[in-house]
Amino acid sequence: MKRIIFIITVFSPVALFAQTLKPGFDKLEYQQLMYISAHTTADSAYYNQFPAPVGYQLAYQSQPSGLDNLWELWLAGDTTTAVISIRGTTEKSESWLANFYAAMVPAKGEITLNKQDVFKYELAVNPKAAVHVGWLLSMAYLEKEIIPKIRELHQAGVRNYIILGHSQGGAIACLLTAHLNSLQKNNILPAALRLKTYCSASPKPGNLYFAYEYEAMTQGGWSFNVVNAADWVPELPVSIQTLDDFNNVNPFLNAEAIIKKQKFPGNLVLKHIYKQLDGSTKKAQRKYEKYLGELTSQIIKKNLPGYEPPEYYSSTNYVRVGVTIVLLPDEAYFKDYPDDKSKIFPHHFHAPYLALISRLPEQLINYETGNLRYISSEAELQRAKNYLKKEPKTGVFVHSHIGLQAPDLKALNTELSANGFLPLDKIYFLRGGGLYTVFPQIKIATLFSYSTYSGKKTSGMLNNELRGTTIGSSIGFVAINNERIQLIPYAGGIYSWWGVRLSSDNVSGRPFSEYLASPQNQHHISTKGWTWNFGIHIATQPFRNKPLAKNLLVGVRAGYAEPFKRETKWYTNSHALQGGPAINTQGQYLQLLIGVKL
Repeated sequence: MKRIIFIITVFSPVALFAQTLKPGFDKLEYQQLMYISAHTTADSAYYNQFPAPVGYQLAYQSQPSGLDNLWELWLAGDTTTAVISIRGTTEKSESWLANFYAAMVPAKGEITLNKQDVFKYELAVNPKAAVHVGWLLSMAYLEKEIIPKIRELHQAGVRNYIILGHSQGGAIACLLTAHLNSLQKNNILPAALRLKTYCSASPKPGNLYFAYEYEAMTQGGWSFNVVNAADWVPELPVSIQTLDDFNNVNPFLNAEAIIKKQKFPGNLVLKHIYKQLDGSTKKAQRKYEKYLGELTSQIIKKNLPGYEPPEYYSSTNYVRVGVTIVLLPDEAYFKDYPDDKSKIFPHHFHAPYLALISRLPEQLINYETGNLRYISSEAELQRAKNYLKKEPKTGVFVHSHIGLQAPDLKALNTELSANGFLPLDKIYFLRGGGLYTVFPQIKIATLFSYSTYSGKKTSGMLNNELRGTTIGSSIGFVAINNERIQLIPYAGGIYSWWGVRLSSDNVSGRPFSEYLASPQNQHHISTKGWTWNFGIHIATQPFRNKPLAKNLLVGVRAGYAEPFKRETKWYTNSHALQGGPAINTQGQYLQLLIGVKL
């Protein structure tokens, strides 16, 4: 307190010429505040890169508390204005925990910091308003020291306060502003205090209903959210809006009742679509609450002994809060600060923000926004192409394939062994080709394929030679079809030819005339017929970004074929035989596809 009084005494002559705190975004004011914010990092190697703030004097720096949170108190030259500057994320794990602790809690309630310390707050009145629990927890630790300092300063004549924060500090500054306004409203802090807030590079601190009340309490130019359009941090946390996030009166309120009144089968289709759309967002929201709320809170408790997690608000509908001052990058900016994937924060720190703020006019009053144009970086343009939803066209793919075939020949092998012949193998090498056509509009695919497998086996005087061939087509359901992957379950019919030559006397190298004169030592048996065929097709175009190879296709198919009829009709040299074992000449198969899109 003595240091604060001393600074006020030294600066008091300047107060005669001082101006009171004014609403509206002031470029020069923001620039000086950014120098203060850089100093609040408490990293001299970092803040010495920037000029010292002009017209402000450091009065107090706190010790780290909570989740490595820290704040500084600066006094302006007019001695009636103080700056409360809140530090952003540091390299310490507990500081990052504040970010990852991203479940929502009601904007009005209490948090048990420990058994002796319960933090009560009212950042908004609407019961649907909710805020980020990690940053609320950080603010709860900071305000324990900030509130007494404000009371001390009030006795010394300080009436104006600028609340400042960059990055995580910006989100906490927003919540602190709402908290201080609430304390004023409830006569806990003097109503004469005037608050102005600059949230810089701030992530999203709460939901839409919190934003409504916050912007109402600060409207008239008393709170700003400065955003570099190339910075990803203001895009966080990830937002998921469910139907429960809408206002009390909304078109979805009676959706299920309206759907029930529709005619069959339209009502079933609409009900299915409604549940898919509603259920998927709620499922995603529950997962975020589980991992970024319940599980993260267990780690928080290890860092903050005595902390008791509050009940979470079932929403993740985060939005930007406050009047947004957009800093649009241009070509000159991207030359100095290119999109560099090796850096996590190429557009987030103080330097790129200060570079962009210098391009704005001195005051955003009667400002013609039309003279600013956003200039995208080359990397951003390329990335944007990947997000353009292209209506998929009918695609025709030609392919060859190789793989393995596992027919079910157990019953035949039993007969062969009993009659002195060599049993057949269980697995064979297959090859073939085909084409398939994808109709994305109706999610149907037609698949035509030709395959053959063969094998030769010799043991002493015994040998056999086998060949199986299929040709047919199937119909598939196009479950996934994009440039990255195709997923098509299919079913259909194929026609199969299968034959084997059996010998108990190896005639290799025997003279031709002697072979003709010898008694019969070979048997030819065959079968043919229709089989069911069903399986799964997965394919991708791995070189889709390479002009010369973009149409190349690689994929796999796995399936099973089963005869229409269980009994097998046997033939020898086109003559029908009676009876015989029942076999499945196709069975299981696995194919590797290599092809091209026409």
